[in-house]
Amino acid sequence: MFRRRTKSVDGPVTEEYLRDWLTDQLAARLDLPVPEIDPDKDFESYGMDSRAGMQISGKLEKLLERRLSPAILYEHHSINELVDHLMNGGDDNG
Repeated sequence: MFRRRTKSVDGPVTEEYLRDWLTDQLAARLDLPVPEIDPDKDFESYGMDSRAGMQISGKLEKLLERRLSPAILYEHHSINELVDHLMNGGDDNG
């Protein structure tokens, strides 16, 4: 099995943790090995459907304990772009 279990957060969510978490989530939803996930590659290029996007954004909302736009993965096109946006305090309550 290629999936890694998501680690529990102990303290504030860091940029590195968030990038790893999103990579794990994308790999799990798309049934891909984690090393095949490129954080600069567009989510769309992985063939991610709206259901997977909504599931990931819902889990992300819980992880960050803040309201996010349900379409956040479509508004920010890659893991790195999304992480940069979230870590810089972007308002995403859509």
